[in-house]
Amino acid sequence: MAESTVKSMTLLPEYQEKFLKDLLSNIYRVDEETGEVGGIASRSPLYGTPVMDADGNQLYETDDGTFTSDINLAKKDQYGSAIQAVEGGVAAPDVIRFTDPQTEAISLAQEGVGSFEPFLQDARGAYDEGLESVRPTLGAYDPSSYKQFYDPFVEQVIDTTLSDIRRQADMERNRIGAESVSAGAFGGSRQAVAEQELARNAADQMARTGAQLRSAAYTGAQQQAQSAFENQMKRGQTAGQLFQTLGTGLGALGEASQQLGQRDVNALFNVGQLEQGQLQREFDVQREGQLEEAYEPFARFSFMRDILKGQPGASTGLVATGVPQRGSLGNILAGANTASSAAGQGNLFGLGSLMNVSGA
Repeated sequence: MAESTVKSMTLLPEYQEKFLKDLLSNIYRVDEETGEVGGIASRSPLYGTPVMDADGNQLYETDDGTFTSDINLAKKDQYGSAIQAVEGGVAAPDVIRFTDPQTEAISLAQEGVGSFEPFLQDARGAYDEGLESVRPTLGAYDPSSYKQFYDPFVEQVIDTTLSDIRRQADMERNRIGAESVSAGAFGGSRQAVAEQELARNAADQMARTGAQLRSAAYTGAQQQAQSAFENQMKRGQTAGQLFQTLGTGLGALGEASQQLGQRDVNALFNVGQLEQGQLQREFDVQREGQLEEAYEPFARFSFMRDILKGQPGASTGLVATGVPQRGSLGNILAGANTASSAAGQGNLFGLGSLMNVSGA
């Protein structure tokens, strides 16, 4: 005997089916005549719709919040590109670039690299000057240096002094001669002895006086030379110390200057970093708001779907079972009996319906 299969399906109540169709048509639909795709799920909510003027030209945002078709008047993004006017959409993820203070700080930091070098060169020059000042003081004392301090008028003084001694001796000789004449012994041995003694005394006096004057002049010249040498050493050492101190100060000044410059650079960069962080937070908050606005319709439809999914629904069903062939009348009666005993149940998941099909 032949068998037949009767299919059964579960249908939604009419009001639920209409609600579901309207819901789905807002999400995704295709026009049967034109084939145009519509609904909020037909395109990505991340991309907005460009704003055009009456002639179909792209409009751009301006700094005062209006739109313009002149790209030269358009507001620029951080990359220098004109910002197109768009309705809806979500800004692409981005990182705020270095702010002007940060850029300036980086530039100053690059310029400050090696800024102490001129100070070190000046310090080296000061040290060299100090060495040149000390170098003359490193030699031993030259005993012959007294000659430049020896009084050139000493011999004239000596000659004048010796002339005075001779004159005094001549006067004394004349006195001895006069006494000898008055005594009647002129030209005698006594006069000769007295004159010889006078001559010897005068020669001794002249020798002693010349030696003393020359010794005093030499001693004075040596003392002046020694004093000049010592003063030169002191001046050289003092100058050397001054130049060395100056060199050390210049080196320290260069180091301090660079450190202070780096401190200013760090402060300027930190100020820019605060500004960069604030701009980044503002951009992220705006983008989060755009994301929430773009996906809000999907959230509403999802909420409506959940409501529909949670509603109990009654449905009519047709149950088909396989029975032996009894002829036409038997089949009709069997089908009617099966249909009258069948019960239906609706089930929905997501945005579609589940159809149960069974066969025997």
